[in-house]
Amino acid sequence: MKSHSRQEDYLQIDVITMVADLRKISDQYCQWYGQKIDLETYLKRVEADLYFQYKAKAVGEKVTQKDIEYSIKTDPKYIAARVKLDEADKNYIKYKTDFNNKNTEISLMQSELKRELMIQRSN
Repeated sequence: MKSHSRQEDYLQIDVITMVADLRKISDQYCQWYGQKIDLETYLKRVEADLYFQYKAKAVGEKVTQKDIEYSIKTDPKYIAARVKLDEADKNYIKYKTDFNNKNTEISLMQSELKRELMIQRSN
């Protein structure tokens, strides 16, 4: 029984699976980027609505801009929107990192394969 060397095993790269994995990660990366953008816009809208709401309540009262900002940041609507945005940010960063890592892995495999082929040609 013949044993396989590292070189022979290395040449058995499953390109189809590797590309499918990269596409799946890329799809998630794009999806979470879109979610992140949408939620940033939504958070700004919530913040603006709350600002006008708290500003209207403060008519005739001595309320500072800092008081209004504090009220906005502690409002349940703002907090809920912020939590959703933070979750989207977390997933976006995860899939961006996964995508970059998979791309690096593929590049390293290509370099290793090229090196192995050059060694085989020189022999």
